[in-house]
Amino acid sequence: MQKQYSLLRTLFTITIVIIGSGTIATAGDGNNLFSNITEQCHYESQSMIQMAQCRASELIDSFYRKRCKNDGFNGAVMVAKDGVPIYSNTFGYANLQKRDTLSLQSSFQLASVSKTLTASAILFLAEKGLVSLDDSIQQFFPEFPYRGITLKMLLSHRTGLPDYTYFPKEYFNTSSKYITNSDVVNCFITRKPPLRCKPDHMFIYCNTNYALLASVVENVSRMSFGEFMNKVIFEPLNMTNTFVYNPYDTAQQALNTYDRKSRIWNDNMYDGVYGDKGIYSSAEDLLKWDVALRSGKILTAESLKEAYTPQNTDRYSFAREKEKNYGYGWRMSQQPDNSYLIYHNGFWHGANTVFARDINNGYTIIVLGNKSNQNNYWTQPVWDILKQLNEVENLAATQ
Repeated sequence: MQKQYSLLRTLFTITIVIIGSGTIATAGDGNNLFSNITEQCHYESQSMIQMAQCRASELIDSFYRKRCKNDGFNGAVMVAKDGVPIYSNTFGYANLQKRDTLSLQSSFQLASVSKTLTASAILFLAEKGLVSLDDSIQQFFPEFPYRGITLKMLLSHRTGLPDYTYFPKEYFNTSSKYITNSDVVNCFITRKPPLRCKPDHMFIYCNTNYALLASVVENVSRMSFGEFMNKVIFEPLNMTNTFVYNPYDTAQQALNTYDRKSRIWNDNMYDGVYGDKGIYSSAEDLLKWDVALRSGKILTAESLKEAYTPQNTDRYSFAREKEKNYGYGWRMSQQPDNSYLIYHNGFWHGANTVFARDINNGYTIIVLGNKSNQNNYWTQPVWDILKQLNEVENLAATQ
């Protein structure tokens, strides 16, 4: 007991840097995550964990309140352990002009966090035997002019295809205000834009890959992408505030997005395309998605293991950042213990989003913003707090 007490005392006096305030906080000034918890808990493990989580929540709240004050953070935050919230809150407004309240049920444009759901739809079809990840794209679109591209390459961004979001309107041969996924497929068939590199040569992040994957889902399922996602993922998981965006559907409760000067960011022609973006969800619903992934409700452990495995190990990909990689719909960052932090960030118009998951220790950070702010991706101070919390939980488990 005395040895454990000594270890805890050592841990609790570790200083942490509260980066948002620009000052170093120590146990002596009351800002350390674990200040005085040992004495208050009387060596009771459960009480110790509960109080540490409470203190973690306070520090995370302090960090985001400073973010709100200092750089105008506008959005929702959810931090959880094993699917149970440690901290959740919203800051700012759903509509900056009306100044109405955001909630944890507010539906944000996920931007590229949508790719985690699109990839899972493909893996679901693969588990059912309806596709193989080694299938070529010609099995779904026979006239597609680029040979040697498989679903696996689309999932891991190894196709070499150019990004459709940089194509001008005339490339799509449509008079509609918004282009569609079918327009993207037809553009590649008729225009044949040059590849950026040969297929499977190297990782090049490309939105086209995931727009094509959504079209594959439609081709195989004989349903629209939105119908399929509702049937297979959103409805079974009770994700009631999650949907695939349709710019013509005024009934959808999609939040506006804004630039840094609080001017509304209107839809453009690319907002009719989905899979790479275009899924809206709430902080509460994304936590349901996180829980479903951890518990195998939608995909098997085997599929998830493959999705979380680095798929770009050639010498051309991530050469300067060997600790970074990409699996199937997930980015990953190698940690000191050689495990991987699994995550995806998103940016589209004024939406800056984070969905980050410590698979080994059960922690999840969700940040959804609807006002353009690159600082939304700055979550390291939160991970630093969670690291200390995890140390307390591990020590408490030995008592």
